[in-house]
Amino acid sequence: MRIENFTVEQGSWPLAAGEILIDRSSFDLLNLKVGHAVVVQAPNGKPASLRISGVAYDPALAPSFQEQKGHGFMSAASLPSLGEPIALDALKIQVADQPGWTVPSRNRDVIVATARDLAGWLQRTYGVEVHEVQVPTPYAHPHQRQADLLLLALIVFGVTGLLLSAILVATMLSGLFAQQIPQIGIMKAIGARSSRILQLYLLMTLVIAVTATALAIVPGILISRALAPAMLTLLGVDAASLAAPWWMYVVVIAAGVGVPLLFSLASLLKASHTTVREALDYRGVDRQRATSTRFSAAVGRLRGLDRTVLLAFRNIFRRRARFLLSVGLLASAGTVFVAGMSTMSSVQAVSEQAKELRQWDVEVQLANTNQASATTITNLVAQIPHVTDVEAWSIVQTSIAQPGQVSVTHTYPDQGHGSMAVNVIPPDRSLMSPPPLLEGRWLRPDETGAVVIGQAVRAGALPGVRSGDTIQLTIAGRPTSWLVVGIAESVSAGHGGGIFMAEDGYEAATAVSQPNVFRIVTDSHDEDTRTAVATAVERVLTDASVGVRSSASVSRAEAAGAGHMLPIILIFLALSIAMGVVGCVGLASTMSTNVLERTREFGVMHAIGARASTVRRIVVAEGVFMAVVACIVAAIPTLLLTAVMSAGFGKLFLNGPLPFRVSVPAIVVWVVVVVLGAALATLAPASRASRMTVREALMYL
Repeated sequence: MRIENFTVEQGSWPLAAGEILIDRSSFDLLNLKVGHAVVVQAPNGKPASLRISGVAYDPALAPSFQEQKGHGFMSAASLPSLGEPIALDALKIQVADQPGWTVPSRNRDVIVATARDLAGWLQRTYGVEVHEVQVPTPYAHPHQRQADLLLLALIVFGVTGLLLSAILVATMLSGLFAQQIPQIGIMKAIGARSSRILQLYLLMTLVIAVTATALAIVPGILISRALAPAMLTLLGVDAASLAAPWWMYVVVIAAGVGVPLLFSLASLLKASHTTVREALDYRGVDRQRATSTRFSAAVGRLRGLDRTVLLAFRNIFRRRARFLLSVGLLASAGTVFVAGMSTMSSVQAVSEQAKELRQWDVEVQLANTNQASATTITNLVAQIPHVTDVEAWSIVQTSIAQPGQVSVTHTYPDQGHGSMAVNVIPPDRSLMSPPPLLEGRWLRPDETGAVVIGQAVRAGALPGVRSGDTIQLTIAGRPTSWLVVGIAESVSAGHGGGIFMAEDGYEAATAVSQPNVFRIVTDSHDEDTRTAVATAVERVLTDASVGVRSSASVSRAEAAGAGHMLPIILIFLALSIAMGVVGCVGLASTMSTNVLERTREFGVMHAIGARASTVRRIVVAEGVFMAVVACIVAAIPTLLLTAVMSAGFGKLFLNGPLPFRVSVPAIVVWVVVVVLGAALATLAPASRASRMTVREALMYL
């Protein structure tokens, strides 16, 4: 094997007859160990017991715990024991289109054209009948969309975290400059120029940025080296190397040093150009403007509120620039936190919608349709204990047909990812609710020549197709023509992710009336009952000489969906919490600065009789008011960012927008955390201010 290869981690290759290698991710799912025997059955063959002789790893296969499906490798020598002839029925090729003809092409169109030419040559020269050409996306893993989504989430949250941290730096430096305005005035009084002061503080900011970046690099490397293997394990991929490219360090250093300087530049310029008179006359507040005076007067006219509360509310607007920075930082963090958690809710809603549409407990797939009639099978299954309803369906693989050409699909080597299936709906169906429609209508029970396609199929194989268009499908090797009457929302691979047609339409096009899938409802929907019924159905049908491809609880499909969503949910949860921490730290820094620069003001309040509890209550109320204002400001941006993230991530993951969800628990958690955090963050500086004596306050420079 040179084209599609796998690694034998334990054991040897080629295998002897009666042996099989099991993919390493399948052992836990199947509860197997090396040396155990496993029963394998070919689709049209007989079951045979094979001994597990080793462990294999194939990076092209999705992990078994996500797919809820085991993978094994055996040699052609074992085919006779399965009732299959030793005949190779697939040809795998590589296509090169660059000079040298040694590097596989990345252009799928070139690969498809070459494969079709080869299929035509085989048919003309050797009379070989080619049923289908499978061309997955070049250089793409079966879970490439999932990996891209994870990387995009990391990039988006990383950039957002950098910007929030830069705003935090600007807020802290603004407070520092405010404390040192009198010192700046003294330096100017003894001859320092604005340019020299600007250089001094630029150098100080640069030292802070360089130090912070240097301190962040090593933890960043350690965290990334711990996170990357965990994420790759969820994708079933071994990393060739965890070393970051050199340009990544350049980007990190440039961003870590440059962004804080850029965000603090406005505060630096303002502080360096402060005149001697302004600096020595500085009291921690801006000069009152007309608008400020009118606003203060309006607040003062409010009745029924405690005067200290009104004073605290008015105080938060006294330093406009710092107020905007602080509220902007906290609102941005809240926006990202709630939007991230809401997007996570949207991802979870996909699985929940699939569960709502899936109203059966056990699904049985037959090995072939040339067996007992649907009525006979239904009667056999209906007699099994705990079975309350049985419904016969058909699920058939299909591909887009083009006149005079071999059908081409996106199917991956696992024969699952990238494939398309026709869901044949019985006229009296009761176990599946129609998926939400983006356009058009749902199928009528007796309709022929009409289909409803999922938006994932439209995006991947039929771009631009709308309700009312005609498409060609290859079903059971026969090209057929169909009218698209509706486009279904992609809520999962099996509901809205494929193609739907009525049973009468399928029979008219293929002359096949025998179903190959039976969906069963149990009297108790718990997992123990589902598993027992699935086992009993397989045994009863096998005893009746009906070949069963699989018989499993729908929990297996639900677990597969949850496995696909788990990495994304974990990333959103972790990064959203990190954004919230940044916002709370920013608020604590702002309130500490506000208290420090108003030290003399608090001394005056003590001098005219203000009690310590009053001062403490004013400061805490200021922090709470600032948090509340930030929550209000974040409302509209949160909705917009949630919509953008749901649309963007849904387009990447499902070829369509995710269901729009706003996480109410996330909003409640954020408001509670921010308000309590504001109170706690201001409690220490408030206590310090309340304990300050008049003499200490008036001596503060």
